[in-house]
Amino acid sequence: MHIALKGQFCEQLYENHIKVSAERLQSYEEYASAICVKIPISCYTNFRDALFHFRKVVSSMEENEIERQAFAVKEHLSRALTDAASSILYYLSLIAEELLSDIGIDSKVKSQIRKSLHDMKKANLRKRFSGMMISNDDMSNISHEEIQILVDDFYMIINDNCADKFAECAKTLIVNDKTN
Repeated sequence: MHIALKGQFCEQLYENHIKVSAERLQSYEEYASAICVKIPISCYTNFRDALFHFRKVVSSMEENEIERQAFAVKEHLSRALTDAASSILYYLSLIAEELLSDIGIDSKVKSQIRKSLHDMKKANLRKRFSGMMISNDDMSNISHEEIQILVDDFYMIINDNCADKFAECAKTLIVNDKTN
């Protein structure tokens, strides 16, 4: 690969994949912080592994090796973000289920929470299936932008209607999580 093309390739790989993934991972960390949980360590190890493969892209001169290493970069970044998204959706689903059992929450709000819960569980399933490459069709895939919209919508419902109860559920989740 010509040195100028390789430079452009490395720059695009960094800007379009590594940098974007780092920013998205940071967003997932902020979601986790809001409910006092941590995203799985695998998110960080996969991100680290992506950087390792990126270093190999930069140091390689053979085109096939560069392409293999670039694929590995993208694969590790995908795993990191899928694990983070799944973790957030899982914990928020637990909290939503707990809120649905709360008799102090209005039935109209529960209806909104129920719809949001359904959407988050469906998104988690779709993300896991696409991450395992069970299906190659676009119907099973869901983007991180779509997941973040679902999470933001859920937080809006909570902030507008039952933020205190949400905080209680999140605290209970943490206590139960530490005892298990």
